[in-house]
Amino acid sequence: MGCLGVGPGMISRPDDTTLMEGRMTLRLVSSSDGPVLALRDQLLALVRERGTLEVQSGTVRLVALRTEAWTIEHWTPFNVLGPGEASSPGYRHALERQHTRLDLPYGLDVWHAGTRVLSILWADDGAFEVIQFARGLWEAEALTL
Repeated sequence: MGCLGVGPGMISRPDDTTLMEGRMTLRLVSSSDGPVLALRDQLLALVRERGTLEVQSGTVRLVALRTEAWTIEHWTPFNVLGPGEASSPGYRHALERQHTRLDLPYGLDVWHAGTRVLSILWADDGAFEVIQFARGLWEAEALTL
């Protein structure tokens, strides 16, 4: 996924060059999004079923599955708040205002034969960002794991 900043003075047209007046962020969808999400879903189920909890401290929980050919790491947010923090809406709003980019708290990194072939971040609302996706024969193999 990528983002494109649109400059001031642009107009909106209902074709491939849709631009809007002012400044906005557009989500560019590539043809690789479907296969990436299918791989994520397949490998996520696998690492959840057969992976081992490696880290659970601070704000991260890391579950990993390591085999001879594969390393699959999945992290999720993990943060136990204190009783005062959990009940304070002001505290939560202050934290939300500190973030300048979209929160994508879940992640999956996949290595095949020692090479990172997939790295993706996502959120509960369906937003996601593909950090790295190297097309190759590993894709078909991953879907059969």
